[in-house]
Amino acid sequence: MMTRREALYLAGAMGAAARERDWEKEAARDAKLDRTSIAYDGKKPNSMVCDTTLRQLADGSWVLFLLAGGDTEPSPENYTGLVRSRDQGRTWTPLEAVNVGFPRSGKTIGQGPTELIVQGRRATMYFSTHSHHWRNDWRSWVMFSDDLCKTWSKPEPVPGRLQNRTFIRNHIVTRDGRILLPFQHYIGPVAEAGKPPLERALTNPRNGVLMSADGGKSWTEHGDIRITTDDNYFGWAENNLVELADGRIAMIIRGDKLGGVLYYAESRDGGRTWPEFAVKSAIPNPGSKATLYGLGGDAVAILHNPNPAHRSPMALWISLDGMKTWPYRRVLQAESVDGPKGRMNYPDGFVSKDKRWLHFAFDDNRHRAVHYSARLPKL
Repeated sequence: MMTRREALYLAGAMGAAARERDWEKEAARDAKLDRTSIAYDGKKPNSMVCDTTLRQLADGSWVLFLLAGGDTEPSPENYTGLVRSRDQGRTWTPLEAVNVGFPRSGKTIGQGPTELIVQGRRATMYFSTHSHHWRNDWRSWVMFSDDLCKTWSKPEPVPGRLQNRTFIRNHIVTRDGRILLPFQHYIGPVAEAGKPPLERALTNPRNGVLMSADGGKSWTEHGDIRITTDDNYFGWAENNLVELADGRIAMIIRGDKLGGVLYYAESRDGGRTWPEFAVKSAIPNPGSKATLYGLGGDAVAILHNPNPAHRSPMALWISLDGMKTWPYRRVLQAESVDGPKGRMNYPDGFVSKDKRWLHFAFDDNRHRAVHYSARLPKL
């Protein structure tokens, strides 16, 4: 494992090298190697595609989970679906429904995935259920598969307060082997603190991480980060994490209607403690999920919509100095298949072992699941 001093030296060397490179030229060269495919294209009255989650399984195959069913979300018609690829995204199997162990009725009629962790043969899926809308009976669950996502264990509630009104987001594994799972949780207005959690107004998002030092057997909760003092505020926080060269954990948070940028919070002790409030970053965002990918040292990639007013384009930026500057920038898809008014949403994927590819999926205007393999520069 790299020592802190070695990591800082590497980060400094990379930063110096970054200033001497023609990033625009490299981005144009990398773009010629990109490849993309349509993993699934929904048709009305069941066209929905949302929360695309692309992962590589133990046998090298890919699995893409998504929220499917109906034409809107959230909706009682929503369910968890998946498609598979055995040739790195060139071809895909037909959409199939995932049996998450709950009936598609009553308090669990609406269902959708939020994260998939792959550890060897074991896959761990986090998902949420509701009875009509996320305002109604929103609960969050975890279940396990040891046969490449073919069958699943009985679902268990997410620990503690997070079993109610919580989305679990993209995990990271720190250099010392801990798993960090970011969460967005809604506690409601302070004036309603005496009510049961599911009876409060759906407001007041709090952000933090679940931490495991034993491979996911046990968890501790850390952080209660806010992005506004208004406890009647509602927004989809959709936070995301990356570990920097010196062990700091950086978190970005979506800030709907709060200035057209992502918010930023940082833990200086590996995710154990966090500030009370996040601060505005300089990264433009229209109110849409963005995802971070560590590339070694202080090198970080972000997939996002760098536009304060609209979910386009779909872009890849790379920082070499711990998210201070982003010299490598390129547009992956300029506009939706449905034209300039269409939206491209929720990129989510993984970096190849050699760190030369960022494989991910996003939804194109809530009906098309797009796979995209973006070539990364050699760092």
